[in-house]
Parts: sequence; C-alpha cells; structure tokens
Amino acid sequence: MKLTIVVTVFNEKNTILRAIEAAKKIEIENEIIVVDNCSNDGTQEILRNLKDSSIRIVYQSRNYGYGMSVITGMNLAKGEFMFVHNSDLEYDPGCVHTMLALAQKDDLDAVFGSRLYNRANESKLKILKERPFYLGTIITTKFINILYSKNFTDIIGNRFYRTSALRKINPQVLGVGFDFEVVSKLCKYKLRIKEVPVEYSPRTVGKKIKFYDIVPAVLAILRVKIFG
Repeated sequence: MKLTIVVTVFNEKNTILRAIEAAKKIEIENEIIVVDNCSNDGTQEILRNLKDSSIRIVYQSRNYGYGMSVITGMNLAKGEFMFVHNSDLEYDPGCVHTMLALAQKDDLDAVFGSRLYNRANESKLKILKERPFYLGTIITTKFINILYSKNFTDIIGNRFYRTSALRKINPQVLGVGFDFEVVSKLCKYKLRIKEVPVEYSPRTVGKKIKFYDIVPAVLAILRVKIFG
C-alpha cells in the first residue's frame, strides 16, 4: 500500500461527506481511515449510514483530542506514507500528489504543506493585518526555527509523513499540542523534512483552534527540546 489517508473528524456534519469524497478522488494507491473523535452533532449518524466498504471508520469512545485521532490512524495505517486530511475542508487534499513526489525524490520523512510558503519574503506585520489568526503560526514557527536552526515558513499546515518515521518518533500528545510535539521530535531526531505550498481556505465560523492554544503548543515544543 503506497498511501494511507487519515481523515480526522469531530463535529463536522456539514463537511464530512465532502471530505471523504475529496479523499476518494486522490489518484494514488491508498486506503482511507476515518477517525471520529466522539462527535455529538450528528456526524456519527452520517458515518454509520455510509455504506462504503472501501473506507474504514473508527469511533473513539470519548473526545481524546486531535492528536489521538492521528495516532489511531497511524497505528492502523498500512501505507508506506500517511497523509492527514482534516474534514473541515480548509485544505485541498490534492496537494498530496506533490508531497508524495517530493518525498520519494528526496527520500524525506515528512513534508509540510505551508500556507505561507509563497509569502516568506513578505512582512509578518502585513500578513497579520490580513489574517490575525496567523499569530500563533508565526510565533511557533519562529520558535522552532530558532531552536533547531531551520527555515520553515509554517509548521502547522498540511501534514504528510513516512509512516515508519512517524511511528519512530512515537508521538504522545493527544490534544492540540500534537503537531508541535511531532515537528519538534522530527527536528530533534534530525529526520528529513521539506515544505511545499498548499491552498488554504479558512472558514469564518466554527473554527476549533483558539488563541490560547498557543500555550500547550509552546509547552510541547519546550518539553521535547528539554526532555526529548
């Protein structure tokens, strides 16, 4: 199996079917694993009525957090590579073709889909005036760059991993700090990472990330840096 697509979902009844259809359109030999993080808005009912034997659906017994959804998908994955497809549809999953090609060409362990890749030379103040919610991204990306002498533009965009590399770093954070733990471990263990630009269409209502989520993000980065 070349690719495992892990569709993470929590209370996305309006987008989950479109997210699954978008995943099915990816023209790479793949398996699709949908991990529902104990939705209570009707999403589970939609999934239970979905008669598609080509999709594996896992229902978490309670809301463990986003990180647990990815870890669950990782543990079940049969693909050489793993792509995390969030069901809010803010990202176009079509970028996975570029990610796979780059990972194979350069023998990479991870590829980050960056929302700011093509804006690397622009003023951060200008970017923040347009989209204030990028503040957490800019702060945490700068922090990682300083700690590990990197030049990333966006550490929390789309994610594509070599499955064995993700298992090797053994992520433990179950909540919002998950992505920050993962990028920190990838850097600390000197695994191979590159970025590609991705299309991003942020929704204006229903966003789950809050401004105070930067606290567990920074703590996850520091914990890996200090304790490994």
